[in-house]
Parts: sequence; C-alpha cells; structure tokens
Amino acid sequence: MREASRPEDSLARIFNADSIAVIGASNDPDKWGYMLLNALMRGGYGGDLYPINRTADQVLGLPAYPTVGQVPGDVDMALVAIPAQFVPDVLREAAEKGVAGAVVVTGGFREAGRADLEEELRSIVEETGLRILGPNIQGIIRTPNRLCAMPWPFITEQGPLAVISQSGTVTAAIAEWAAQEGLGISAAVNLGNQVDLSESDLIEFFASDPHTKAIVLYLEGVKDGRRFLDAVDKAVKEKPVAVLKSGRTKEGQKAVASHTGSLGGSDRVFDAACRQHGVIRADDVESLYAVAQGLATLGTPKGNRVFAISTSGGSGALFVDEAGKHDLILPPLPAELAERLKGLHLPAFATLSNPLDLADTSAQNFREVVPVVDEADVADIHLLIFGDPVPGSVEMVEDLAGIVSGKLAVCYYGGGDTEKRDRQKIQSAGIPAFRTPESAARGIGAAVWAARHRQSHAGRRTEAPGRKADMSETGSRFVLEPEAVRLLCEYHIPYPEHGVARSADEAVRLAESLGYPVVLKVVSADVVHKSDAGGVVVGIQEAKEVRSAYERILDGVRTAVPKARVEGALVCKQAPGGLEVIVGAVDDATFGPTVMFGLGGIFTEVLKDVSFRVAPLERRDAEEMIEEIQGYPLLSGARGQLGCDVNAVAQLLLSVSRLVTDHEEIKELDLNPVRVYEKGLLVLDARVLEKGGQ
Repeated sequence: MREASRPEDSLARIFNADSIAVIGASNDPDKWGYMLLNALMRGGYGGDLYPINRTADQVLGLPAYPTVGQVPGDVDMALVAIPAQFVPDVLREAAEKGVAGAVVVTGGFREAGRADLEEELRSIVEETGLRILGPNIQGIIRTPNRLCAMPWPFITEQGPLAVISQSGTVTAAIAEWAAQEGLGISAAVNLGNQVDLSESDLIEFFASDPHTKAIVLYLEGVKDGRRFLDAVDKAVKEKPVAVLKSGRTKEGQKAVASHTGSLGGSDRVFDAACRQHGVIRADDVESLYAVAQGLATLGTPKGNRVFAISTSGGSGALFVDEAGKHDLILPPLPAELAERLKGLHLPAFATLSNPLDLADTSAQNFREVVPVVDEADVADIHLLIFGDPVPGSVEMVEDLAGIVSGKLAVCYYGGGDTEKRDRQKIQSAGIPAFRTPESAARGIGAAVWAARHRQSHAGRRTEAPGRKADMSETGSRFVLEPEAVRLLCEYHIPYPEHGVARSADEAVRLAESLGYPVVLKVVSADVVHKSDAGGVVVGIQEAKEVRSAYERILDGVRTAVPKARVEGALVCKQAPGGLEVIVGAVDDATFGPTVMFGLGGIFTEVLKDVSFRVAPLERRDAEEMIEEIQGYPLLSGARGQLGCDVNAVAQLLLSVSRLVTDHEEIKELDLNPVRVYEKGLLVLDARVLEKGGQ
C-alpha cells in the first residue's frame, strides 16, 4: 500500500505537470479522448503528452501506447476519458506507474446509479495513494503551465483568478468572461463527484499559489463543512474568496419541535458561516463575476469611501443606489475641493458633487479631476463611469493608475464597439472594468469587505475543530428541563431559583421557600411545548393558587397528551419583566454545532429576524450576531429607552457555544425566552434535544 501524498503536493504535480497520459485518447473528433488531447495541443502545452489507446499506433500524430504502464518516461498526471466500467483498472495501472494524480473526466458513477463503481475508486485511493480529481468533470485548465485539459471553454489567457466549480457551465461562464474581458484566469477546475480531492483541497492549494490573487467557487454543497471552514480561514489571510451556492430556497433539515431548527435551514447557516469566516457570497452568476473582478484587481482598499466621476448623471445615480447596499459611502465634496474643481474649466453644465457628472466624454476632463480629488484625500477608491464612448480612455486610465494613491476602477457601458475593445484593454492592465454601475458597486464592495474582514480578524484561529463521530441515531430524546437547567448551570448560564415538586404539597413548600410570585411548569419528556398543553401557570401569589395550579397542569396535560409521563412540576421564582430574546443551537448537517440569536415574539415567529454563527464563537462573532439583527436598536436603547445588557447577551452566546461544542450529543438547544435587563439576564425556559443512541 502506497501512502497517499498530501493533497497540495498531488495538486502541484497535477497543475504543474511535466508529463500527461491521456487515457482514452482517440482519433475520432466526436470522442472526449480526441477533444481533450486536441485542447492540450492547441493550448501549447509544453510537457510530454502520451496518448493511451489499446489499438492505435498514433493519435493526432503522437506515438500512442496500449497502457500507461508502457509509457517510457515518468507520468505526473493521468487524464482519463474511457467508459466508467474500465476506469478502476486503468487507475490501478496508473498507481503502479507512480502517477501522482488522475483527472477523471468520465461520468457514469454515483450520478448514474453506479455508487459501487465510485466506491471502488475511493478504495483505490486508500489502497494505492493515487489522488483523484473527479470523476464526472469537464476537465481542468492551468494557464501558467499552458495546460488546457478542458475542451470548452478553450482558454489560454493567464490572469489572477482561480475558478472552482461543481458545474461545468458555471466554470465556462466565469472563465470565458474573464478571458474575453482581459481579466484572465490562473486556473479553472471542475469538482464533479469529489471521490477524493475536494473543494477544500483546491482552496488550500490556490491560497498559496503565487499566480492566483482571488478564488471564486460555485458550490451545490460542501463535502466536509469543518474542513471547508478551516481551508477558507487560512485562505482569506492571504487572498479573498467568494462563493455562489445554489439551493437558497430549499429547506434544510429541521425539527418541528424547535424554533432554532425550523428557523435555521442549511442555507441560512451556510450564509452565516461565510460571513463569519470571511467568504463573500454572491447572489447569482453575474454578481459572482463582478465580485471576482473586484477581488482579483483591487487588492486591499484602505476604506469604503468612493469618489465617482461620470459622463452620465443617470449612471452615477444607479451606482449610488447600489453602493449603499454594499456599505460604500460617497462623501460630499468639501467646499475647498469644490472651489478647486471650479478652476479646472470643466463644462459649464458639469455637476460638482459626488458623483460628479461631467456630462461630457472628454478624457482630458477625467485626467484633470481625479488627481485633484486624490490629493484632497476624500476617497479610497476612484470610480470612472463611462456611459458613452470615451476616446483615449485606455491611455488616460493607465496614466491615472500610475499617479493616484487611491484605488482606481472603471465602469464602461453604453459605448458600443469602443466600449468592448477598451474595457478589455483596461482590464488587461490590471484595472477592473465593470459592465454596469451596479456590478461596479458589487465588485468594489466585495473588495472593501474582504479587506476589512482580513484586518479585523487578523488574530483569528486558523483551525476549526473537527466534528466528532456522529452517534448512531435510532431516535432522539428531549431532556427533562431540570436536567437541562443543571447543564446550563455548569456553564454559568443564569436561570431563576427553582426546584422540582412531585406533589402539590411539595410545590407549596418550594414556593414558600422561594418567595412569591412563582411559576409552575410541567416536567415531562413527552410534553415539548408546555404552554400549548396547559403545562405552564404564571403569576402564582399564594399557597392555594399553587395547589390549584398543580392540579390544573396535571389535568391539562392529561387531556392534551393522554399518554404523557409526568414527573412533576418545576417551581420557579417568577422573573421580572424585560426584553425577551431567543438563543439556540442546532447541529447543522454541514457545519456541526451552530448558534442562533434573535429577539423574541413577532421578531422570531413572523419576521424570522435571527442570526447564526458556527461554533466555536469568538467574542467578535457574538457581537456581530447581536448587531446584525434588524431589532438591534431595541436592545441598544431606541427612542430614549434604556438599553439592555448587550454584554450579558454576548456572554450567553459564548457560553452556549462552549456548551454545544463540548456536548456533541446535543442535536438542538432552545433557550426561549431569555429575559434581558439593563443589567444581566435570565433564561426562563430551556429545551434540549439529544441525538439518539444505540
């Protein structure tokens, strides 16, 4: 058994291969083996190419070999395009040959109902150490090595963008736009079925790749959530990462018994995990490309101030509308700067504001305005919007890029053939040239956000804890509330003084010792929603009310849930009024323990105004969760009202994070309501659902 190489080592040999065996190479133009070999040759690949064909002496003019084992030289990468049933045997031959990695284009595995064949490939990886990309992929492109092992798109234009995608179509769209518009790519990779090498392995490889400045992904799912977060945590310290993920409208796993489970869903958690770990999430394919432009070319903007100068007033207005959605600000021009601009003899109908509308297409006007604004230090990014053909725009933009201290970006549209030609030239010079004002706002906003995250999370942990092995789930059980409260106390989570009564007399004794008013709650693993079953009575002021409440609870529960096993009643000191919030946690199918926060009542039930973060949380994560919800002003003190103890809420989130990280048996946890005061808080109800055991 050969020990498997580290993923980054195998990927380095694949992408920088000095020799490639094309297994299934063919002289038939309709076959993948022909198209792949032809693409490699057309692309100018400079290494050794070895067509593998059991019957042909030559393929496309190159000497062919019956098997990879008969190739006279070393082979770095095997490119496999043969029927699925023959793939395992040729991979074993490749492993015996010492091939570093295989790119399996062939489909017909799990996606076609042949999970057994796919499992055999996985066994080959374990037995031989051969690393595999695929199967069922469109191919790979590595422009620094002139390696175009993908029939379409056929791309040789080198640039700073690495594209990783679970869709061949999305790969083609992003890579072709980048090539056609002068941005270029460092690589394009399909993921396919990911029998071995995954999106996380590729993120880690491109994070350290000197030819790549930004990484963009299209995903339909994540193979290993914790590994993915670990990979992006490391990557975003070096370069930005953006993702487009499908499945926003699909509900994730949810438990009807839990607010947290029903509000979460895999997409909301995925979205929160991206923000938490510095990944920009795009809404659609065009937005992903705009984000890619900004991330790959703008580097690290110092701030979010933008000065926009345009040939068209409408274009500037469109940019302003979108800019606010991405936390970009357009500062007004100081009076002194406005006076200086007046002295430039701009067109009489120019509007001296931000955006500045020249209402003119002269490149000279841009040449004069931008340095003056840059010198005044009112912006971190200068955006030039060409809403018409601007003769001399390429030379003007390149000259300005060399003299301004701020970042420079261009939006060029409405310019016909001149626009298409000049936009490509501008972007080839390393300056982003966006298609529309809206895409400019998205791309610039992404670069600013990535820079801020990198700076604010500079000391963040670089490794998320691995998920522990799942327990065998033959069912789940709700923990009795007294047991759940004991667990909370271990993590110093405040809960009202309380005790468990097994009879009405015992309930009275407890109430007397706690002091009135008190609350009675049924204790039963079979009654999840206690209030709905008549299992809660509040505002009890004296002994006879305690006895009456105890009996009412028993009668109500027996009526609502006839077979419920009742252990007694929890007698709690009634808490004073305060603002109610909900704190919860769910064991997300992708990322594991995940914490939720929101305001109670209508904010949770109707508006679903909640935030999520993947555990373990850091203090900054907890603070961001609180500030992120729309109802945050109610916590911080709106309209002259006293604010609540936000620090106590943040501490509660951190405590819940530690609790669910330590206890992998917890499937869901709901603390609802939690009553927050000007100083401190109290959890008034705790619900814990554990995973089933054997």
